[in-house]
Amino acid sequence: MDCYVAVTLFRHGVTKANLEKRYVGWRDPPITREACKRLKVMESDMPNFDHCVSSDLTRCRQTADILCPSMQTVLSEAFREMHFGQWELKTYADLYQDETYQNWLSDPFSGRMPDGESFADMEKRVMSGWNSLKKTIHDQGYQKVLLVTHGGVIRSLLTKLADETKSFWQWQIPHASGIRLCWTYHDWKEDGRCTLLQAVPSTANGNG
Repeated sequence: MDCYVAVTLFRHGVTKANLEKRYVGWRDPPITREACKRLKVMESDMPNFDHCVSSDLTRCRQTADILCPSMQTVLSEAFREMHFGQWELKTYADLYQDETYQNWLSDPFSGRMPDGESFADMEKRVMSGWNSLKKTIHDQGYQKVLLVTHGGVIRSLLTKLADETKSFWQWQIPHASGIRLCWTYHDWKEDGRCTLLQAVPSTANGNG
């Protein structure tokens, strides 16, 4: 297949809060030491990139710095995780008796977290960031791009860009792994969906 543009959507390394199953949106914990070690081992197996973009949150910046040590990373608030508002760093055990939380769980795509975002808010922000990135790719002639971001952002992008039709929750992207989306010249110019998906790196394991 003629791969005109390839964009790798890569989920940041795991944090302690992730391991504790906390809602981690705009809060800014670092990745664990073990995650740093895993990413450093993985770096040599990653594709070559000519441009790197990252969420501006620490866990993504750290991941991008390890995977692209010789490249200047462009930071973007547009690719932050969903803002969980008052539920930031809370667990299900902390929230399960909260009626607002239970209502959100029953219909997460219609509700809004207290002092946080709705799915529509996040999707609008992410797609604005994606359109800006597309313009940069076009203007600069980039063809191999790394976007380091969060699980919710990647799921949101895949529902819009992937050649496979899946719902938001059907996309499973472990921490410290990603998906490479490839477009032909025609599909990229016509704002079409990608024509090929590849796991990155191909040997990645894990769950998250």
